[in-house]
Amino acid sequence: MISFPAIDPVAIILGPLKVHWYGISYVIGIILACHWAHGLLRRFQFNITPKLFDDLLPYVVIGIVIGGRLGHTMLYDPIYYLSHPLEILQVWQGGMSFHGGLLGVVVMTIIYTKRHKLDFYCLGDLMALISPIGLFFGRLANFINAELYGVETSLPWGVVFPRQSVARHPTQIYEAALEGLVLFFVLNFAYKYSPKLRACKGLTGCLFLSLYALFRLIVEPFKVQEVVVQLGTHAIGVGIILCTLMLLLSILLTVVRLRAFKTIFERTAQLP
Repeated sequence: MISFPAIDPVAIILGPLKVHWYGISYVIGIILACHWAHGLLRRFQFNITPKLFDDLLPYVVIGIVIGGRLGHTMLYDPIYYLSHPLEILQVWQGGMSFHGGLLGVVVMTIIYTKRHKLDFYCLGDLMALISPIGLFFGRLANFINAELYGVETSLPWGVVFPRQSVARHPTQIYEAALEGLVLFFVLNFAYKYSPKLRACKGLTGCLFLSLYALFRLIVEPFKVQEVVVQLGTHAIGVGIILCTLMLLLSILLTVVRLRAFKTIFERTAQLP
C-alpha cells in the first residue's frame, strides 16, 4: 500500500492567480508534442509545412479545451452542470473528457484543412503520432488531482488517495503507461518501419483510435465508474460504452481507408 504523495494541485500562487499542475501538464504535453511533430515533418512526408502546422495549434487547443470540457460535463454529469453552468468554465478544477476533446480536435482540424486545402488524412496521421505525449501528461494530471482513481485493491502498489480510507488502483498511472508511453512507441515504431502504413493515409489515425480504445477497455474494469448506464440487469460505465463504440468505429474506418488505398493503387498501376 502506498500513501498518496503530498502534491498540492496548485503549483504556483501569484496574488489572486493560482496556476494548477493540471494546466501546466497540458502546456508541457502540447509543447513536447509540437517538438516531436517538427521532427516527424523533417523525416517524413505529411504534405504540410512546419509553419502551417504551427498555425494549426490554436485550433487544436480550442478543440481540446472546449470539446474536452463539454464532453465531460455533458456526458458524465449533465444534470449537475446544467444546474451550475458557471462551473463548466472551471477547467482548472479538472474534468476533461478524452472523447469530447477528440471530437473537438477532429472538427477544428477539418475546418483548418478545408480552409488551407490540406489533406485531412495526412494531418490526422501526424496528430495520431504525437497525441500520446499529451495523453501521458494529462493522465499524470489526473493523478495529481486525485481523480479518476480505481476500485479497492490489496495489491502492494495500491494508493490511498486523499479523502479515501482504503487503497485503490492508481488507474491514472495505468492509463499514462498504456495510452501514453506504450501507444506512443507502438505508433511511432510502426510508422517508421512500415512503408505500407505510411503510404495508406489515414491508417495511422485509425490505428491510434483502435489501440486507445483497446487500452482504455483494459483499464476501465479497474476504475470507479462514476456514471453508469443500466442495460437490463447490468450497469455499464459510460467510459466502457464510449470506448466500445470508438473501437467499432475505428475498425470500420480502417476497412474504408484500406479499400480506398487499394483502389488508388490499382488505378495507379493501370496508368501507362
